[in-house]
Amino acid sequence: MKKTFNSISERIIAKNPHLKYKEIHSYAKVYQDFVKIIKYKRSIIVDNFGTSSNGLANEENSEERDYLEKSINRTKTKISDYVLCNNFSHFATFTFSPEKVKDRHDFVEMSSLLKNWLKTEQQNHERNHGFKFKYLIVPERHKDGAWHFHALLENYQNACADFYSSKNPFITVSEIKTAKRFAYRKYLVRYTLGRSEIAPIRDKTKMANYIKKYITKELITEPNVKRFWASRNLEKPELVENIVSSFMHVPEQYKTANYDYHEIFEIPVDSNYFGFLMTILEVERYYRRQARNGRVWG
Repeated sequence: MKKTFNSISERIIAKNPHLKYKEIHSYAKVYQDFVKIIKYKRSIIVDNFGTSSNGLANEENSEERDYLEKSINRTKTKISDYVLCNNFSHFATFTFSPEKVKDRHDFVEMSSLLKNWLKTEQQNHERNHGFKFKYLIVPERHKDGAWHFHALLENYQNACADFYSSKNPFITVSEIKTAKRFAYRKYLVRYTLGRSEIAPIRDKTKMANYIKKYITKELITEPNVKRFWASRNLEKPELVENIVSSFMHVPEQYKTANYDYHEIFEIPVDSNYFGFLMTILEVERYYRRQARNGRVWG
């Protein structure tokens, strides 16, 4: 007799019995200032490869069907997560002088040079200040094909100087005389591969949106180009599955997006509902600790 199934999930599990599955009806990302909740309108079954029963990847922008768009959105989400979970204080740009490097159009060479500089700079910073600074790097290709890099920095305390100073080796006399002066513009004294500039960050959310604009289709499809890289000491959001059950109501005032398959809510830290979520989260953390210690309840 042919077996009948009550749901799509049952059919998928029966078709792939070798995989492990779990039901997901919501998940939350815990940031410094708020909690983002992604609540599915219909529970999804996710296998151990992250593939879901309704064909959606376990990500916020799951309506995007195009692979390239999904890839762009995943990268932008990762960058936003880093920005929102850390306290980046400065935005910097690193360029390369044709007199200092062989080929500014060679991404592998330029990224290698910058990584080596960062490694040395981290060592100097730790020796001089007792700790390492944090960074997030995103590449950009100029119209002429040359590469340069944008960076978000936290706790960078090595020497910086006035960008318009005559001591800046990569600024011209005409620029010093005619440029509109901004006192906050500095350059990194130790960076000698080309022009550098560093300025304070005033708005974390705006900066997250700004730096994400460099993640383009052209960058994603560029061969042998890493989309971004980050220091190992960056914080990431805590990801919690099923913090909100399928039948639990989340106040509409916190809803920021409504898609075909899911809704997104952002709960600020100063709201009453945030305290309620934290109570649930503490219970979840407790059971996770118990599970790690081998204590499982039936």
